[in-house]
Amino acid sequence: MNSLRKWLLPAALPALLLCAVGCASWNTNVSLLQLGMDAAQVREAIGDPFVIRSSKLYADGESSEVWEYLPPAFTWSPKTYWVYFENGRVVQWGEPGDYTGSATNVRDYTPTKGR
Repeated sequence: MNSLRKWLLPAALPALLLCAVGCASWNTNVSLLQLGMDAAQVREAIGDPFVIRSSKLYADGESSEVWEYLPPAFTWSPKTYWVYFENGRVVQWGEPGDYTGSATNVRDYTPTKGR
């Protein structure tokens, strides 16, 4: 049994290291997003958001919503991404600092907000 342990650990170690590197995600794959996608299509493409950062229903029935995707635990280049919906359709995505336009609560993002 002792000789099995001596053989198994060195043989398993490279496989574990490969999985740790290969299983680590580079980040949320926002290249799968397209303008005009609805919420179900976004969830299917890149998964559920970490949090819905903001949501607003205007008096005229228009709506906006921002979904936040945090980087996975094991990633080489951690980036937070936001997906911005107007009336249930994607109109923009990117890192929080990329946002401009009418949604002032998006422009005023601070990384420590809510902590």
